[in-house]
Amino acid sequence: MTPDDVRAAVERYYAAISGRDIDAAVAMFSPDAVMRDPVGMPPATDAAARRQRYDGIALAFETFTITAHQVVAVADEAGASWTANGKARTGREVTFDGISTFAFDAEGRITHMSAYWDVSAIMSAMSGA
Repeated sequence: MTPDDVRAAVERYYAAISGRDIDAAVAMFSPDAVMRDPVGMPPATDAAARRQRYDGIALAFETFTITAHQVVAVADEAGASWTANGKARTGREVTFDGISTFAFDAEGRITHMSAYWDVSAIMSAMSGA
């Protein structure tokens, strides 16, 4: 993959999540990929576990978008800074920032992804605590 291919794949990934296209997001990973989203939680190492993470977003938020501000790609890897915005099922508006890293295989599938964001701060913001 070229760096342009990698940047485009990262943008497709965020578009799938923002569009609540769970099937597309899960399909972007190789079967044996490791997804650490968020870092600090047990990794999702199969399609069912990855689907469960995306289902969790859909259950927690009425609306949810994630926008990459900068995607830096080198060879078949990338780092991206991003902002997520959503309306929680509690009715609260939530905005948070993060950084993710990606590695891709020759077919353009994600083999490893790590997302760095503060889970406890988001949970507090969603509940109003």
